[in-house]
Amino acid sequence: MSRTVGRRGGAAAVLLVALATAPLMLNRGDQYTAGLAVIAILFALSYNLLLGGTGMVSFGHAAFYGLGAFTVALVTTKALGNATEGLILAPVIGAVGGLVIGALCLRAVRLYFALLTLAVSQLLYVVAFESYSLTGGDNGIHGIPVPDFLNDPTTSYYFVFAVVAVLAAVLYLVTRSPFGAALAGIRENRQRAAFVGLSVKRYELAAFTIAGSLAAVAGALYAVYDQQAYAGLLYWTQSGIPVIMVLIGGMRTFLGPAYGALFYTVLASKVQNTTIYWDLIIGAILLAVVLALPDGLAGLPARVRALVARYRSSDDARLLIADDVPPQPDDAPLIQMPGIATAGNNAEHAATPAGAILEAHGLVKRFGGLAAVDGVDLDVVRGTVHAVIGPNGAGKSTLFSLLTGQLRPDHGTVIFDGADVTGAPPHRLARRGIGRSFQTTAVFPGLSVQENVRLAVMGAHATTRQPFGTVSRRYQSEVERTLELVGLGDHARVRAGELSHGDQRALELAISLAVKARLLVLDEPTAGMSPYETRRTMEMLRRVIVREGMTLLITEHDMEVVFGVAQRVTVMAEGRVIAEGTPEDVRADTEVVRVYLGDESLLAAGVSR
Repeated sequence: MSRTVGRRGGAAAVLLVALATAPLMLNRGDQYTAGLAVIAILFALSYNLLLGGTGMVSFGHAAFYGLGAFTVALVTTKALGNATEGLILAPVIGAVGGLVIGALCLRAVRLYFALLTLAVSQLLYVVAFESYSLTGGDNGIHGIPVPDFLNDPTTSYYFVFAVVAVLAAVLYLVTRSPFGAALAGIRENRQRAAFVGLSVKRYELAAFTIAGSLAAVAGALYAVYDQQAYAGLLYWTQSGIPVIMVLIGGMRTFLGPAYGALFYTVLASKVQNTTIYWDLIIGAILLAVVLALPDGLAGLPARVRALVARYRSSDDARLLIADDVPPQPDDAPLIQMPGIATAGNNAEHAATPAGAILEAHGLVKRFGGLAAVDGVDLDVVRGTVHAVIGPNGAGKSTLFSLLTGQLRPDHGTVIFDGADVTGAPPHRLARRGIGRSFQTTAVFPGLSVQENVRLAVMGAHATTRQPFGTVSRRYQSEVERTLELVGLGDHARVRAGELSHGDQRALELAISLAVKARLLVLDEPTAGMSPYETRRTMEMLRRVIVREGMTLLITEHDMEVVFGVAQRVTVMAEGRVIAEGTPEDVRADTEVVRVYLGDESLLAAGVSR
């Protein structure tokens, strides 16, 4: 880890020195290009806060670049101010524009969000192109007056370099802060981020606002440096430039967009005006980088080191390494969890305290003419394990989505711990103490195991709003305790996406523990697991429930699991509750047997496993 940080720090130092000494080594024309490249670095970094930092694809980032440029142009030519005042005003205009445009575009997600940003950018382009009296129309505004000291090319370059260096440093601190960690979580898994207490839309809007502000500064610097602003700065092709820069440079490292900006700007200055095939050339380069270097130019050194290491490794050495790993029999534990008793029967459960922690009354949810949930009543007693079962299409997952805020009921109420939470969004329910797992595992795959849990802990402590401050060792003791509880202590630095299916389920449980969940809602937690993984998962749940005093609401198709752990069972069919009671009562219910078409698994499953 420290070696990686050292390499990145060394690369940053080399880049900084190279840019700082560029005017001393370049002729006047190349120095001008270097200044444009420095501006492009800020433009690309601002865009990567969206793409690489938050997972948001925008096709209208040039809108803020153009707003910044025209802010300087209009302040100097219409408001009789100076370029410095315009430069100071530009980030404010960009932030306001980002807030307004973001609030509009974030009503949609993914592709529709991207298309909305493109539409807004094109709308602003048309306004600028047609407003001859204000923006100069298709001619733009040229000869923008700047302070005398900026008329010197070298001084102007260093002014641009200083502003970009300061803002890049600030942005770096933001991306490494608790706020930046929250954005990374949203990038990895928006659904899971909501269930660690993050208001996803608000964080995305904040990121969009910051990115818009920085892009506006980049545009303002361009207007000062090149002394012009024109409508083409808002055109959709201009919005494609930071996308290309980020993809070529690498969006998963902070400096990747900077490398891409330098590469693109220098290449464009040498090639773009000498051939009509510029678009073809840059497209081919982009395709080659995406295919051969998924991590961009920033990932090139790591790729070279990996190839060298592979070349040096002999086949015998690889076989020897493989032989050193002892094979594990089917009944060998994947993660040693000493002190866990084998699965017992319902008699092992402690006496349950009176009172329901979760109540649902008359819940109804319709999709068109289909009633997925139709008048469901449910009481989950505090400290118990309550199972909801039923055939496929019974409405179990829809019910869970209503209880956890993913869907809003058409009718009915949901009460959690005495408070009406009907229709409350997932992040608010997470803060109240509801944890959730899904039919498919939902973790932050690109983050390490401990980073997954740390983000959940920060969400529980409401520290993810902090835009500055370190994250790496924050709440470390709490993170380690939680990982040890679920048996993942030895896997803390492993990427979550590299864990086995069973271990990812354990990580989901750790995330719920980290947000201080009192009610854990599990949707088919053993789906896709081997018999051993199923047994281990249920044993782990038993231990956690006993130690942490949690309540468990579960839906599961494995009847052996259901009758082995549940103290109360609710049976659904066609969106309605058809039976409820103890496992023995449900197994003996003739209507339940009829719904399951006489499935012997329901009758054969014992209370003990």
